[in-house]
Amino acid sequence: MISGIELKDEIRSVIDVSGLPRTAAITCDIEPDYGGRTKTRELLDDRSYLDSLAAHCQMLEVPLSVFIVTNLLKTNSQFLGAVRDHDLDVHAHSHNHSILHYATNSASEIRAASEAFRKYFGREPLGYRAPQGLIVPGDWEVMADCGFTFSASVFPVHRPRLFDYRSLPQDPWKWAGGVVELPFASTQKGRRILSVSYLKLLGRIYWKRVLARQENMPRILIIDSHLHDFYVAESFRDLPLHYRLAWGRNRHQGFTHLSWLVQTLRRHGYTFVSMREVCEMVSGAG
Repeated sequence: MISGIELKDEIRSVIDVSGLPRTAAITCDIEPDYGGRTKTRELLDDRSYLDSLAAHCQMLEVPLSVFIVTNLLKTNSQFLGAVRDHDLDVHAHSHNHSILHYATNSASEIRAASEAFRKYFGREPLGYRAPQGLIVPGDWEVMADCGFTFSASVFPVHRPRLFDYRSLPQDPWKWAGGVVELPFASTQKGRRILSVSYLKLLGRIYWKRVLARQENMPRILIIDSHLHDFYVAESFRDLPLHYRLAWGRNRHQGFTHLSWLVQTLRRHGYTFVSMREVCEMVSGAG
């Protein structure tokens, strides 16, 4: 298990965002179904899934930023048409999304992701996201080497058997090499992740109480989601029981919960922007 204490020495400075407006970004990880746990790609091979999510975000008037597992770029999956047609804000989400491989080969994963992204999109990559939030000491150096400006990888929480990042900041920071980290949104008290998955799992009653206190949430909110938060793939039944219990709660209510979250955050003064815009704002403040 990686400890946040191991990573704290690699942080150059925490960025003072107190002068910035309350800002939120909606992100979606584009990866094999259920993070690869079912070894299927049903939600990627039919572009209507991403089309519908992009259209819903347009209806809510919020930009959608996506982080794509870059080995999918060579498969010409249907979702790529939706990425192009909706002009989504696109970034890299590792190359293979295998957590076992990543733990010992993160440097090669970051380099491969950068190379594949550049080859497919014909431009330099801007943002990077590690699989399942696992950052290994020294990753920032490889990211900087590959030309990434920001990382949106860190869950500042405890995930048993994987990492304990509770000692890391909830506000953005700069790694020693200058790459900006934009950590996932989490509550000040209890360090609960605010994502579409956790919104569905814990329910709106819980989150209504938490979000009623603005001081309980960071000024910059990076909201995570996956296609399986909005659609149920056939392979859902093949998941282990604990995943079916967790992801089965409110499993057909992803769009409803996202709409509620956007409306609630707007009432609390949050403005929605893309990850590219968050990076520009935070880099200017730091």
